[in-house]
Amino acid sequence: MHTRANEPSKSERILQLAGQLGVLRPKDLAGEGIQAEYLRRACDKGVIKKVGRGSYVLSAKEMNPDLDFALVARAVPNGVICLRSALAYHGLGEIPRNTVDVAIERRAARPRLDYPRLRVARLGGLAFTEGVEKHVIAGVKVRVYSLEKTLADLFKFRNKIGPHLAVDALRAALSARRVRKEKLWHFARLCRVERVIKPYFDALA
Repeated sequence: MHTRANEPSKSERILQLAGQLGVLRPKDLAGEGIQAEYLRRACDKGVIKKVGRGSYVLSAKEMNPDLDFALVARAVPNGVICLRSALAYHGLGEIPRNTVDVAIERRAARPRLDYPRLRVARLGGLAFTEGVEKHVIAGVKVRVYSLEKTLADLFKFRNKIGPHLAVDALRAALSARRVRKEKLWHFARLCRVERVIKPYFDALA
């Protein structure tokens, strides 16, 4: 009887947490004294839904790129949305569905997430920590590299993702007058691609 009496309040708390956090993870319930069984019951009732291993959202939430970013931010709290995903966030590229580019510290363990699929970039020192913007996306605080840092990273990883993507992104950013030149050169030097970017910048600008 004691369990049944407590069930409504715990179920309501699960809904509250899912609404507050955007993406609910089992560890969020530990401090609330809520057992995993209540999470399973909430799923069975259809009030929340599981989206990948260890991630739950309110059932009304639709799967979209914003939610993908939120899922990654909760699962990889020290990661930073980067490269193609960051470019798309800044409105200069298409967001690949079900896939997110995330930067992690060079020595960090590779994150494990079955949804969305992760494309991991490893960065070290200031190349990892600088240029980080914080945005609220789908109710979750998400770390995203600034546009200028993203452009520098695209050239840094050009051999992996293709040089045409970096050049097209620079062209689009300059055409839209979105580039703060002093910031771009700062990150170009930081990522050691200043000499690579300069000929393209001079031609496009």
